[in-house]
Amino acid sequence: MKVMDPAFREPPNPGLADLLDTLRRRRRFLALNVAATTVAALVIALLLPKWYTGRTVLLPPTEDDMGSSIVSQLMPRGLGSLKMPGAPTLADVFVAVLKSRTVADRIVRRFDLVHRYGLPDAEKAVKELADHVKFRVGDEGTIAILVEDRDPKTAAAMANAYVEELDRFNKETRTTGAQRTRAFIEQRLGVAKRDLAAAENLLRDYQQRRRMPALSPSDRSDAEMGAQLMAQRTALEVRLQVLRQSLAENSEEVRRVREELTAVDRQVGALPAAGLDIARLWRDVKVQEQVFELLTSQLEEARIRETRDTPTVQVLDRAEVPLHKSRPKRAVIVVAGFLIGLLGSAAAALWRERDRGVTG
Repeated sequence: MKVMDPAFREPPNPGLADLLDTLRRRRRFLALNVAATTVAALVIALLLPKWYTGRTVLLPPTEDDMGSSIVSQLMPRGLGSLKMPGAPTLADVFVAVLKSRTVADRIVRRFDLVHRYGLPDAEKAVKELADHVKFRVGDEGTIAILVEDRDPKTAAAMANAYVEELDRFNKETRTTGAQRTRAFIEQRLGVAKRDLAAAENLLRDYQQRRRMPALSPSDRSDAEMGAQLMAQRTALEVRLQVLRQSLAENSEEVRRVREELTAVDRQVGALPAAGLDIARLWRDVKVQEQVFELLTSQLEEARIRETRDTPTVQVLDRAEVPLHKSRPKRAVIVVAGFLIGLLGSAAAALWRERDRGVTG
């Protein structure tokens, strides 16, 4: 049997009344500690530098904005207007550009943040800037840009600068894309010019060899009808090949297209040999003319896009100079200091009372 040492006493297990009595007896200790921590918190709150937040809000980007910017390449390709679940929205892509190192480097250089933050190089300034800027996407798709700085004017200027840098980035990438598009269309247009000239020369040479006069309006109409028949025949052949890849040969759709192709073949076979040749040559000329006209209109559009200088973002709320600081929250710091002092002092008083009861 275990024998207890008569000199040993278990530490008391105080109840609520005992706790209150202990705190009342040590009220001077509690008051001094709470006052000290509260005053210390107040001093810290007064010494902390003031920070101001500039806030800019952008309207949700539209499909036109995406079509004129490189950020459209970051969007997943869908089927028509189908939206893929979990796919990034247009606003998400704009935020990705705002968070990019390219935009951050421009902000650092523009506001000389290396010197302003007192850092040795631009890389550390970019990291420090990330701690003072936030981007939030609202439920309606709006984009809020919040930038804090110790100077309220600088905070507002930096928030607006992010919008300007985003717009500049979009314009530069749009212009680069338009330049590439224009160069490609110009090259393709040169090929189309040569193809059109070759088709016209073949038609002229055929007429000269056969000693045929220039096509009269009625002959031209007949040639165009023949060209349309041949184009229709080509389209039906392509459609038939596509259907045969997914349908059986005896299916209703395949059978109907074969019948249409047979009917067109009979009409083409009814054309005289000379008329068939003229129709084929005339068709080639018309096709090349259509290609030439299409590329010409696309070239003009590409030139317009290359020189267009319209904004790529729409600002809902431009940042104004904030009148009130965003931090530090002095009241919160003082209240936190008071509570820490109160709880810590109470715990210390109870602990000292427990040690006293054990050693007593």
